[in-house]
Amino acid sequence: MYVNILTFKINEKDGISSNELSMLDDNIMTKPKGLDRLHVFKDKKKKNKFYLIEYWTSMDLKDQMEKSSSHLFLNRIHQLSVDNRYKNIECDIVI
Repeated sequence: MYVNILTFKINEKDGISSNELSMLDDNIMTKPKGLDRLHVFKDKKKKNKFYLIEYWTSMDLKDQMEKSSSHLFLNRIHQLSVDNRYKNIECDIVI
């Protein structure tokens, strides 16, 4: 299993809006192909900083989702993370 961890901020200037985060939560019922589950965590020390942790069956399926026009809110977080050079961690789960 492939894990993708993205950081992002909630504000209008250099992040997503709180409304967009709410819409992500509302629209996540239709997950992209290959996304097993995801979690959003809020940083305890830094205001407006969040972490999106995604569990994918493969990195290729994540890349396909990023290239597609579906799943707008999830794609928006991915794009913001790349554009703003927020921290992105990729890893595999080893048991």
